[in-house]
Parts: sequence; C-alpha cells; structure tokens
Amino acid sequence: MKKEDSFDNLYKKIDSTSKTRFNASDRLRLHSKCSTYTIVVISLGLILISLMQAYGLGKNINNDLVTLIQIFSTIAVLVYSLLIDRNDYSNLAEKMYSCATQLGELKQKIYPYLNQPHNQDAYDLFRDSYYSILKLFETHSKNYSSSDHIRARLVMPENYNINGLKWWYSKFDIYSTLLLEFLSYILVITTLVLVLYWVWFGWSFP
Repeated sequence: MKKEDSFDNLYKKIDSTSKTRFNASDRLRLHSKCSTYTIVVISLGLILISLMQAYGLGKNINNDLVTLIQIFSTIAVLVYSLLIDRNDYSNLAEKMYSCATQLGELKQKIYPYLNQPHNQDAYDLFRDSYYSILKLFETHSKNYSSSDHIRARLVMPENYNINGLKWWYSKFDIYSTLLLEFLSYILVITTLVLVLYWVWFGWSFP
C-alpha cells in the first residue's frame, strides 16, 4: 500500500480541505458584508450632500465639483450593486460552508480507521465520497484565496511543521493577501469621508 493511499493521508487531505473551505466561507461572507455596507455608506453620503445642497450647508457645497462627485458616487453604487449580483458572495459562502460541513462529517467517519489495519474497500468508499462532495459543491477557482489554505495549515501543527520565520512569513502572507483583497472597500470609504470633509469644511486638497 502506498503512503498516499493510506487513511492517514486521506484524513489529512479532507481535514485540510474542510478547514480551507470554512475559511473561504468566512472570507466570502465578509466580502458580502463589505460590499453591502459600502453601498449603504455611499448612498448615505449622496443623501447627505443632497440635504446640504437643499439647506445651503457646507463651504464648498456650490462648487462645480460637487455635481461631479454626485455623478461618480451614483456610478459607484451601480458598480458595487452589479459586483454583488455577479459574484454572489453570500450564496458562495453558503456553498463553501455546506461543503466544509459535509467534509467534517466524512472526516469523523474516517477517524476510527486511523492506526488500524488497512481496509481497502472502506478506503475506496471514503475516497469516492470525498471527491463526490467536492464535485457537488464545485466552485470557480477565482473564489479561492491562498490565505484560506495557509490559515488552515497553521491550525494543523500535527500535519504541517510551520515554526520560526516560516510562521511569521505565513502570517504576513495571510494579512497582506487579505489587505489587497479588501483594499477597494477601504479606499472607497476613505475617499468618501475626505470628500464630505472637503464639502463641509472647505478643506483644500494639496
């Protein structure tokens, strides 16, 4: 029997995949929330600017750039709405979670076979079940992030020896990847805050 055909290896593979998909589910849920909150914040910003125009509030409220800002903000709301509909983060997160849950159940069924005499029939059954679950919840590769797998490996010290500089590098990789992935939300909200400050207080951009 080859090592890669052992119950230990199959258990490790399922455990890693399950944890990775749980992490992907959390990340996609956060995407869904951030997208929705970004639309809400931009919409509230547009309403606030409209009210400021109605009551003549703000030092730069009559500036020609305000109209341009309103048009751009409206387009931004439309774009984020289309992105939410296209990416369907919430539904994908549910699929990832369901897949991870079923893999977790399969993992528990395999556990009694660890450190026992090899049972080829049982192994073939569990292996086929594993691939069937993956096919059932098949998703596009764009929905995956390297941070999901790295996070899974960090909580599996019994299978992955990640210590010292390698541990710090893994942590840096996770946070830098997530930062780049969610940077657009931060930039949009920050820009909106600066714009509202400029409209209200008349702060001059350098």
